[in-house]
Amino acid sequence: MVPPRKQLPFLKPASLTPLFLVFLFLSGCAHAHHGRETIFQNAPIDALMAGCYDGTMSVRSLKEYGDFGLGTLDALNGEMVALNGVFYQIKPDGKAYVLGNKAKSPFAAVTFFDRDREFSPPGEMSFEDLKRFLDGRLRSPNLLYAVKVEGNFKSLKVRSAAPQKEPYPVLTEAIKEQKVFELKDQQGTLVGFRFPSYMGGVNVPGYHFHFLSKDRAVGGHVLDLSMRNARIEVDETRKFSMKLPDNEAFLKFDFKENSETAIAKVEK
Repeated sequence: MVPPRKQLPFLKPASLTPLFLVFLFLSGCAHAHHGRETIFQNAPIDALMAGCYDGTMSVRSLKEYGDFGLGTLDALNGEMVALNGVFYQIKPDGKAYVLGNKAKSPFAAVTFFDRDREFSPPGEMSFEDLKRFLDGRLRSPNLLYAVKVEGNFKSLKVRSAAPQKEPYPVLTEAIKEQKVFELKDQQGTLVGFRFPSYMGGVNVPGYHFHFLSKDRAVGGHVLDLSMRNARIEVDETRKFSMKLPDNEAFLKFDFKENSETAIAKVEK
């Protein structure tokens, strides 16, 4: 651990935004070696919301921090899914492709998935059923969770982002070009996270899932689903680490805007 930091007398409570509070919480372990019980992120979600789509971290580097996770690709070119150490790109055609180590991401969250709890709920479940089921069994809404769900999916509504050109629009505009797909009778896996409400601005509050089919052929960002024979695994963690981008777009962005409404719009 690094030595305790000196107090900063010029900081007043009213000036501490939720994003900055997270940085203060994490600063004591900023130089600790990343481990298995940590969710790592390469940029705050607010940067992506603002249109910071240039890839800042390679798949090779992300693999050092996790074998399970999700995100997007350079220029917002599709969705990223990481499962069992393999990173996939879901292109705007809905098809999945294995990513090479040189591919870059502007935003991703990854961890080394180690199951802490497992559930096998009976019957058929909707997306809302799944979220309510998890909320009723997770130990606290204030911790961080990686969630893996395997099952038979009667239907899935998924999307994949379309690549953007500079000057990049903000995400609420870019997502208007998303491609939405209806998938039927699929076996596969949901890869996702649940972040606490106090981390809004850093990541998506609540649940965020990407889907990858068992044959690794199709997938996308999950908007809705109907599933049965679910096998749910949960990895609870109290550690979070983030590497801030060093590109011009991020360095010059003004984070004064409240993105909560915009994030909700993009997720749905």
